[in-house]
Amino acid sequence: MQWLNSTGIAVSVFFIFFILGKRNRKRADYLLILINLLTISFLSLELLVRIRLTTLVFFFQSVCPYLIFPVYLFFALDTIQDKIQNNRRWIVLFIPALISTIFLIIDLFIFHTYDAAALQKLYDEPPISYHILYKGNQILFILALIWLIKKLHLYAHQIKDEFSFIDPIQLNWLTQTSWVYLAITVVAILIFIVSNFQWLPININLAYTIVSSCIVLAVFYTSFHGIRQYTVAEYYGRLAAEPSTQSSELPLTDSSTKYKTSSLTSGELDTIFQNLVLLFDSRKIYLEPKLQLQEVADLLDITTHNLSQTINSTTGKPFYDFVNEYRVKHLQKLLVDPSKKKFTILALGLDSGFNSKASLNRIFKEKTGLSPKEYQVRNQLS
Repeated sequence: MQWLNSTGIAVSVFFIFFILGKRNRKRADYLLILINLLTISFLSLELLVRIRLTTLVFFFQSVCPYLIFPVYLFFALDTIQDKIQNNRRWIVLFIPALISTIFLIIDLFIFHTYDAAALQKLYDEPPISYHILYKGNQILFILALIWLIKKLHLYAHQIKDEFSFIDPIQLNWLTQTSWVYLAITVVAILIFIVSNFQWLPININLAYTIVSSCIVLAVFYTSFHGIRQYTVAEYYGRLAAEPSTQSSELPLTDSSTKYKTSSLTSGELDTIFQNLVLLFDSRKIYLEPKLQLQEVADLLDITTHNLSQTINSTTGKPFYDFVNEYRVKHLQKLLVDPSKKKFTILALGLDSGFNSKASLNRIFKEKTGLSPKEYQVRNQLS
């Protein structure tokens, strides 16, 4: 299956050059390059194993996978703009690679001298110490990926609390990729256990082929979407990037615990909500395509925390849904207005505050059960 490794290497090389050709590269881009470089190394080492297994090849092939996962986790955290700067706890992600490196150096270069036959046997039938090392590291990464998926889930809720248009900054693809990496790790454990203990006729080379195939697909998917991903600060500009009352580094907290410390009374919540509705009805600020919670809070002269709590507590919905309901109602009026017949549905949607055809159709159908065209035809007939 050398063609598979060669294809994976070629794809990673393509993505590296593509990323290097970007203007205004950010840290996530360089982490993406590193992921692809490590993937190239891993696939190249697999090819070398099939040609001639040496102690150095065995050493680097064993260590390389334990670098791919922590770099991916760093990439994911940087993409959601988590505060990883000067935070030493993330160093723990590289402990498996460090432990593996020390263990392998001691075993391969200090305590033992393996000839070709002994090295091949070590590769095909690793002893219990290697099993503990390999499987222990994989279990650690499984736990880290589960934690990351939970963090991405909180991020998805958080951006709905703060922004009215989330398509360019949502990270569903990263959540899906994390699930893929989680599945790869679980499958890898099972495959290598089956192979090592010979429970099924799967040799070690086939096991590596299956795992490397999954890694190639996952890296391709990560690179394809990672290259095009906007951060919150990039898309929403300076206002979202200011670290005053609302930092671009979103505080990932569950909505169930977010407002426990609030001192707002029910009367204050009602007053804020009435002022909010009056603002939306009189100034129609929902027609601003990139409307943010921070902007509305500034207009009402209150904190984003209090405004978010008011919307969630009063309507049971996040800021994103609250604003888009106004946009849908505005568009409904335009769709049945005879004077607007000369305009396309997309033009009317953009005038209603929507940012794209995809988001217009999706949100309108979620709120009304009909597409904009279906709604227009049905109401014109009636």
